[in-house]
Amino acid sequence: MEKFSKWRDSGTGIQPFLQPIPARTQRGLLLSTFGLVKDYIVGPLLAGVRLTVVAAIAVVDCATNALGSLLVVPSVRRVWSRCTRSVLAGLALFVLGFYWIDTKKVGLQKGRRTSKDVRQRGLKKNQGNVNSGDIIIANHLSYIDVLYLVAKYNPVFIEIDNATTYARPVSMWSALRSPARQTPALLQAKDARPLKAITEEARVGCLGPVVVFPENATSNGRALLQFLSVFEEVENQDEKSAIHIMALKYPFQSFSPAFSVGNQLAHLFRLGCQMYNSLIVRVLEQDEAPRIADSAMFCDEDVEPVDLDEAVKAKLLQLSRLRMTKLTAMDKRDFLAFYYLRSKGYRPTI
Repeated sequence: MEKFSKWRDSGTGIQPFLQPIPARTQRGLLLSTFGLVKDYIVGPLLAGVRLTVVAAIAVVDCATNALGSLLVVPSVRRVWSRCTRSVLAGLALFVLGFYWIDTKKVGLQKGRRTSKDVRQRGLKKNQGNVNSGDIIIANHLSYIDVLYLVAKYNPVFIEIDNATTYARPVSMWSALRSPARQTPALLQAKDARPLKAITEEARVGCLGPVVVFPENATSNGRALLQFLSVFEEVENQDEKSAIHIMALKYPFQSFSPAFSVGNQLAHLFRLGCQMYNSLIVRVLEQDEAPRIADSAMFCDEDVEPVDLDEAVKAKLLQLSRLRMTKLTAMDKRDFLAFYYLRSKGYRPTI
């Protein structure tokens, strides 16, 4: 659309904010008839059933959280929350048509890695596990990302200040709603904390890993936005935190699960109209992930330090096989303001 051409990346020609549309294909009469029946009869009925079940799951989640708050022992309360929320998030994904999620660990280095190579990196066999206080770095495409991460890890989600790169923890519900909202330019000073403080708190409290979306906004999955320099500040570097990098992708034929703009309820309804939905997750082998211990702050004097932000960017670009635009989360903020203004004052409802 020409009215949104301002937010088309000049280097790649990609518009990363508008809802992606499927490629046009010629279909025969039989397929066209089946498509009409699916889109206007079966799909809406299926979506109605699915959204009713998802609403029931949300009510159960609120009830289990309220019940968990009555538990006196903190460790028991955390285990209760992690177990119930992970199960319910996985159930919600299944109800929405994500019957199977294609997840694989991927190595980017050519050639076979030996056990000696792994030892030289200082890694143990169990260090590929994601532990409380570790950092998960991923591209951000949709509220479905949040459901997947909750089902898999029940992590701590954060909101990042675009100027200072300090952050604040947010609830799962806030993380689910954030793709429909404008990215806050700045956080209140009293709320923003160094990432290290958040990872340490998560490690001590066994709260799960900390998720960092370095784009700080959702895209439509056609390209990556510019990353925030999260590790530029020394206070954001926690040597005890392992970095885990993953790339998410939503293959689709009719309607994309990626959500970057519009009405989130309407998007959820159309998502529920599909017979099934697909999510591909690629996780970088842990022995190839950047280590905070290799940064200038912690490495030995005779060793060349690693620029963590550049290393993370390079790995995620390779892992996702996407190009990076010059657009940022602030460009997304401006885009949403213009989009909703053109939509006669419409604002997202959730």
